[in-house]
Amino acid sequence: MNDLASTNPFLHAIFSDHMDEAKEINAKFQAGDEEAALKAADDMLRKYGHAALSRASDASAIEVLKKAGDVIDALGDHYPRGCIEFIHNNISSEALSILSVNEAYRKYQEAQLDAYEDGKNREPVPRMEIGDMFQVVTEDLKVSRAEMHTLLNPENVAAIELCAIIRKDLNVSAVRDPMRGPYARANISSKK
Repeated sequence: MNDLASTNPFLHAIFSDHMDEAKEINAKFQAGDEEAALKAADDMLRKYGHAALSRASDASAIEVLKKAGDVIDALGDHYPRGCIEFIHNNISSEALSILSVNEAYRKYQEAQLDAYEDGKNREPVPRMEIGDMFQVVTEDLKVSRAEMHTLLNPENVAAIELCAIIRKDLNVSAVRDPMRGPYARANISSKK
C-alpha cells in the first residue's frame, strides 16, 4: 500500500476506502496471479473511481482535464509515444523518467485524487448526452471527424500527431462555459 500511495494516489485512495476488496487483490498478487490481481484492481477503479469522478464538481473535473492536457504537452515535447501510453492508462517508467513528464503526471494524479474525494459522497450528476458531447468536440474544440477516428484508433498515426489531437480534445478552456464542467466530467469518468 505504501508503494501504491507514492505511485498512484488515486488508486491508493480507492483501495483505502474499500480495504476488504483491496486485501483480496493483494492476496491474488501474493499468490502469483498478477493478471487476476491487475484485472480486479482495474474493476475496482471502474466501479468506485469512475463513479466518484462522474459526480465530481465542475471545478474538480475541469482541473483533472487541464492537468491531463499538461501531461500531453510534456509528452509531446519530450516523449511523443507516451501519448498513446497515457490514453491507455499505462504510462511507462521511461516516460516518467523525464522530469517534466513526471511532474505533470504527479499533478494530474493529485487532481484525479481531489476529484475522487470531491465526488465520492456527492449525489449522481446527469451524464452529458452523446449529441452534446459530439457538438462540443466538433464545434468548440474543432476536432474533425478524421481526428475523432484517430482517437478511436490511435495505433494508426504518428505519435506526435496523436499528441496534438489529444491536446485539442482536452482543451477544456475552449469549451463554452455551461458545457465545460459536464464535458470534463464525461471525459474523466469514462476514458480509463
